[in-house]
Amino acid sequence: MEIRRIARGEGDVVGKLWDRMCREVVDGGPLTERGLAELSRMLDMSAWHRDAFCLVAVVDSTIAGFVNGRVDTGDGLLPGMSGEIDSLYVVAGHRGSGISRALAEAAVAWLRDRGAAPIRYLSCAQAHEDHRFWAGLGFEPDMICLSLYSSE
Repeated sequence: MEIRRIARGEGDVVGKLWDRMCREVVDGGPLTERGLAELSRMLDMSAWHRDAFCLVAVVDSTIAGFVNGRVDTGDGLLPGMSGEIDSLYVVAGHRGSGISRALAEAAVAWLRDRGAAPIRYLSCAQAHEDHRFWAGLGFEPDMICLSLYSSE
């Protein structure tokens, strides 16, 4: 297995994995054709972007998973940089082989190398398995996000 930064032109491949990820979550669903095209374009840009990244796990010349995120300077209220890990996904056939952990650790290293502290990962309240995974890497629950939905 190799963990590396996404290469130019791989946005389409990772975009399709992102679409698979969206289809697997309870409240998810498929991306629209336009949404997939835009996402793939943005993923391609993360091959060279200074503050955003997409790392891929390559197994037998195939991308088996990805993690993406960014460094954020915030609003200037607090000094320093923070890191955000947005998404992590591994193809079902490769789960349980350590790829998720390798991707997460590589993302943390990428963010730390750029001065990020703290590093955050936002997770759904009911995603208990997700919480255990990130806690196993040293992440701690420290915030609660409350949402107000429209009353339509």
